[in-house]
Parts: sequence; structure tokens; C-alpha cells
Amino acid sequence: MTDINCESIRVAAMAQADGETPPLRREEIETHLLTCNRCREEVEELLATNQLLSSQKRLIPDANLWPLINERLQTSESSASLFQWRVLLLFAIPLFGYKILLLIFQTSPSLWSKLFSVILVIAVLGYLRVNPFKINCELTLKGETPS
Repeated sequence: MTDINCESIRVAAMAQADGETPPLRREEIETHLLTCNRCREEVEELLATNQLLSSQKRLIPDANLWPLINERLQTSESSASLFQWRVLLLFAIPLFGYKILLLIFQTSPSLWSKLFSVILVIAVLGYLRVNPFKINCELTLKGETPS
């Protein structure tokens, strides 16, 4: 037989209230609760809390949320990737320009004047978004009718 104390009575009373098999007999629990006011008040409090919790309806989502979550994850990944490229360009362009300037001023003036003109032409074509090496197959000679 188990030792009957207040703690074991409370555990057994809650097990009984939850529908489990209590470690003590029902008569022992009821006899102790009739004689001990402190245990009776605590068990009544626990039963009221248990009843309050069991009366709450749990919300079960009826919509499939995964497509929305997945879309947000992909959007955040693409924006993070774009941010990383911007940071890279923010540091790479000035460093590259600095290195080019160092190389230009360490070489003879004729070389850097030629290099400057090439860089200027590339920058203008890039700004205008013109590709001078594009082959246009649709050109026709004067008097020739396009087919």
C-alpha cells in the first residue's frame, strides 16, 4: 500500500479527474478530501482550471498556408540576393576604379590616354545600351526588295 499524504492525494485526484486510473482507491481520495481543507480547495481549483481549459475551442486553420509561406520565403531570398549584389557592387566598383587609377598613373602617359579613351567609349555604349558588334541580317541594298 502506498503512503497517503497530501501530494499523493492531489495527484490521484487529478488523475481521476482526467479519466486516468488513480494510484489510490477512490474511497481513500474522497476520505482525505473530506478531512483536509487545503487539499480540497487545491483540487477544486485544479478542477476549475481543467474545466476552463477543456471548454476552450482550439482554432484549426482550414486554409492551406504553405503556399503563402513559401512565396514569402522565396521573395525574401530574392530580395536578400539583390541586396548582396548591391553591397558587392558598392564596394567592388570603387576598389576596381582605384586599382585602375593606380595602374594608369604608374605607366607611361601614352598608355593611359589610350586606355582612358577605350573606357570612355565602353561607358558611353553601355549607357546608351548599344552593341556595336550586333549583326543585322535584315539590311537591304538600294533597289533590293526585302524578302
